[in-house]
Amino acid sequence: MRAWFYAIATHDFFPWSNRYLAWLRTPLAWFAVAALAAGLTGAIVAPQGWVVCAIILTSMIMGIAWPWLAVRGVTAEIHFDRRRCHERDEVNVLLTVTNRWPWPVWGLLVERGFFGTQGHTQQPATTALAQVRGWSNSRFKFAYEPPRRGVYPHQPPALVTGFPFGIWNAERTIPVGRQLIVWPQPTKLQSLPMLQGTRLAATGSYVDRPGHDGDIIAARPYIRGDSLRRIHWVHTARRDALIVCERQTASRKSVLIMLDPYAFTGDEKALDWGLRVIASLCREFHSHACDLTCQLNKEQHFIAPSTAGLHRLFDRLAAYVPSQTPASKDNLQLRSTAERLTILVTSAKRWHVLGGRSEAAQHRTGIRAVVLNEGSGQPADVDQKAWIGLSLTGETSRQFQRQWERQCHEDWAR
Repeated sequence: MRAWFYAIATHDFFPWSNRYLAWLRTPLAWFAVAALAAGLTGAIVAPQGWVVCAIILTSMIMGIAWPWLAVRGVTAEIHFDRRRCHERDEVNVLLTVTNRWPWPVWGLLVERGFFGTQGHTQQPATTALAQVRGWSNSRFKFAYEPPRRGVYPHQPPALVTGFPFGIWNAERTIPVGRQLIVWPQPTKLQSLPMLQGTRLAATGSYVDRPGHDGDIIAARPYIRGDSLRRIHWVHTARRDALIVCERQTASRKSVLIMLDPYAFTGDEKALDWGLRVIASLCREFHSHACDLTCQLNKEQHFIAPSTAGLHRLFDRLAAYVPSQTPASKDNLQLRSTAERLTILVTSAKRWHVLGGRSEAAQHRTGIRAVVLNEGSGQPADVDQKAWIGLSLTGETSRQFQRQWERQCHEDWAR
């Protein structure tokens, strides 16, 4: 019965009238209606209605003029204590407010640009100021935790006041000295799959080929130019000839990490988790000096081995916007070779559209899928053929850690 009464009370019986009656949803409109009713009462019923009408009109004028006059003499500016941070990191925000009036200004709010996304009309206030003294230059410092990745503020923030009655708000745009870039929060990974390739390099996975690093794989006669440090003295004494130790060499394999641009359209939560997975994989492969490339919206970005290269990629992930092209099976071209490991991050629905490649085909072609399930299923129920399946309803980070470690260990065992 309670649900039935709630449905009746909140049902919109005349949706066509919303655009004509939207102005009545503001406090100022109800004051105007009350003033009109009091005026009609004074004109038709009793003259005391004019007194009530005058009081309401006076309140309306004061409620509009006071905030409007207050913001005319107030300016503000916002600064962040850092340029970049991760999601949910605490950032100190410095708000400088200058009041040119000789009297104090009360009830100031900082709104817009910090919560929600651009285009939302209802957003909570970032901070509130009880009072700013007259003829003063005041500084306020408050802590802010970005709720999700992005470039903050999303839109120019505003200094708003509705004091004293709150029936009408006056605002002034606040300039921002430098925007805050919020990176996706990566998951800490501790292993790496087998990355043996045919291209020799200074760093990478060790293979049984003659080189100068890794373990000792054989012994051979001395060749002019070999280092004396590699001489095996026991074998040299037995053969009465110089014998040196042959060591392994390092090889590198290219890694391509792809984000399916058509998998998370319209789902901000799944998109954020997809970008967190991308950030985690890129950081792990980058820390092992791999030839790393990240593909976003069909654009491939090579990640330089320096720290600045990884930071530039994280900046792109923070400002990433998915492709608006209608999705189809042929939109995404999955190409791979034996010399390149390809990891695709996609959703469960999109994975089924792509055909759900078999596990054997994934290892043969080098394509491995990390599938995110937006539903309530268990991680194992996402797709039995996916390399890693994650459920967004549970502890996604822990699922990712466990499955990643298991797949890396199985890859080395294989």
